[in-house]
Amino acid sequence: MKKLSLTLLLLVCYALTFAQQANVKIKFIGLTDQKVFVQLPVDGTTFYPARAERQLPPDHTLKLDFKAGQIANVFVTTTNRKFRFLIEPGQTNITLDLGKKDTASIHYQGSSAKGQLLINARKNAFYQSRASNYLKLDSTAKGVMALIAADQQKELKPYDQLLQQKQISKVFYEAIKTDITFDYTAIAGAIPIQLYFASIRPNSKVVFKQEFKDLWKKVYEDRPFNNLKDLNATEFYYHAQYYSNDYIGMYLPQLKGTWVQPDWNDGNKRLKTSYAGFAANFQGKIKEYLLASFLFNEMLQKDYQEVLVTLFNDFKHEYPKSSYAPLLQPMANEIVKYHEQIKKDFAADQRFVANYGQVNTLDELMDKFKGKTIFVDIWATWCGPCKAEFEYGEGLEKFLKSKGAEMMYISMDKDAVDQQWKDMIKYYQLSGSHIRTNAALQQDLINKLWDGKGYAIPRYLILKDGKLVVPNALRPSDKDKLYEQISKYL
Repeated sequence: MKKLSLTLLLLVCYALTFAQQANVKIKFIGLTDQKVFVQLPVDGTTFYPARAERQLPPDHTLKLDFKAGQIANVFVTTTNRKFRFLIEPGQTNITLDLGKKDTASIHYQGSSAKGQLLINARKNAFYQSRASNYLKLDSTAKGVMALIAADQQKELKPYDQLLQQKQISKVFYEAIKTDITFDYTAIAGAIPIQLYFASIRPNSKVVFKQEFKDLWKKVYEDRPFNNLKDLNATEFYYHAQYYSNDYIGMYLPQLKGTWVQPDWNDGNKRLKTSYAGFAANFQGKIKEYLLASFLFNEMLQKDYQEVLVTLFNDFKHEYPKSSYAPLLQPMANEIVKYHEQIKKDFAADQRFVANYGQVNTLDELMDKFKGKTIFVDIWATWCGPCKAEFEYGEGLEKFLKSKGAEMMYISMDKDAVDQQWKDMIKYYQLSGSHIRTNAALQQDLINKLWDGKGYAIPRYLILKDGKLVVPNALRPSDKDKLYEQISKYL
């Protein structure tokens, strides 16, 4: 009898495990590239570092097999489109027709098909921008919350109807409802945050009214950070970060008169304080997820602070079996490699423009390169997209050398990060001429390239015989198209 009971128990466990398995086939039509990016859940959560490149087979059909639990967030990204699906256990077949430039046709065979189409038609404007828009419509907390409630109800209504019609499952409905309602919670929380920071700026005339102070408190009381299902919400990390860093870490101490102005220039202290805040203000799986997400977001900036490796080691010690740690390890390894690389001397082909601190205009700079074709990369140490383009530098360098052309990097960094600028030249192996702008040169570039209205980088130029011939060139990642563009001026 005991053997029979044990056998039945094992069969039940096996059946439950099998029932959680999801098998997904995605057929791509009209896709010009052979690769896509897929993000599968990690311990039932949405964790961006799990995003991985997948090479497509000749038939352009991608096969995914994974444990979905009750339901799983799955993201599929092509060159210019991002799709999201809430996958339930069992077999799902998806066809993505990308034949048209700006639209995609989705054919979905699986649970809650009509709901999947609605998700991918959903507009995902940045929640901070949406918060600002609500404030423009109404200046009272009560009025703003009424607008938010109406929009939330409006967005949920199609899903309510599909549930009533039994065209989506209850599990699907609860998942999308959690996502939508959390988005509006984050928007509601962002409104007092924006007013609070506006009110503490020097010479600000903005008054942080009591009604918005009360709203800020109420947002966190009404939806505390204790629901694991919220971990799949798009804005969960940032909403939690504002709670930990700004509400608990800054606003409440200011009310009590215990807040001490930190040294914002001390990056290591800022990182340690934020990490400690997450550790103190959250518990259990939510704490683990937020600490991992914090480490990822900070490592992603590629400022290569060694303290992040220390904090990551602390994380691994506290969570030795964490599923997030292996996904963060390569980023920690990159920081270690960075600090080994910057100890080396500059390479022979890494040159600094003579007296670069005294170059005040683009014309003065171009005069130093007469008789040459120069491809110019305008960047900064804090610019993530700029550093992402360095990946394509080796091919560009080979092309320029073969054509007798040269490379020049113009950094928009301030004096305070002079050493970091030089360290990154070493780490990214940036061959060519280098200059960091002084205030006069930076303003001249802004005037000439951006009509005096600030600047956006990366930005690329082509110079010929000391003249600017292409003020907005293609990127290194454009490869052959860029090489063809440069060839016109050789």
